[in-house]
Formats: sequence, structure tokens, C-alpha cells
Amino acid sequence: MKKILIIEDDRVTAHVYSSRLEKEGFEVHLAADGQSGWDLLLNLRPDGVLLDLMLPKGNGIELLKKIRALDGFEKLPVIVYTNSFVPQLVEEAQAAGATKVFDKTTVTSPMLVLAFQQAMRSDQ
Repeated sequence: MKKILIIEDDRVTAHVYSSRLEKEGFEVHLAADGQSGWDLLLNLRPDGVLLDLMLPKGNGIELLKKIRALDGFEKLPVIVYTNSFVPQLVEEAQAAGATKVFDKTTVTSPMLVLAFQQAMRSDQ
């Protein structure tokens, strides 16, 4: 079973996406801030990460850069999403190595599931 780490400070949003991903057969783990997300990432070694860019205890862009700098995590699917869909922030996320970037106001659970399925398929 593929493991997904959701790093998201909004409990409702995290629950909605984790429920859908679990329904699709993923094992889901949650972190509510950047620091706990980093710690869980190192211990869990997930197959994919859903990363909010606006987090307490850590900036999502900086966290993404740290993930990409880790040996063995260069191709880890990291799906980024944010309420702050500012073009510059999207460009920064892409430059930092985001697999895909979504606007929280328009993304749906099925879109995230499909993005993970496609990223994990192409990673093999």
C-alpha cells in the first residue's frame, strides 16, 4: 500500500483529502505544521506528499527545497496546493521541485488522487 503524507494545518481540509485518498487505497498520515511534517517525512519515507504552502512552523517552499535536497527524495511526488495562488508563489513551488501545483479553491479530491496516481506511475 502506497503511503501519502499530508502536511496541512487545516483539520477539515486534511480530513477531506485523507478520507478520499484512503478510499482509493492509500495509507495516509497527517502532519499539522512544517516541523512535524519534516519529522514524519524522515521517519515515514512516504511514497508521496500533499503539501500546503502556508504552514505554521515552516514555509512550504523551504520545506519542499529541503525535501528535494535529501538523497533519495529527488523524485518523490510532492503535490503542492495553496490558497495563495499568486503566480510568483506558483513559480517558486515549481522551481523548488513541485510535481504539480493546485489552487485550493478549485482543486477537488479526485484531481489530487489522479495527480498522485499519475506521478507514482511515471516514477516507476
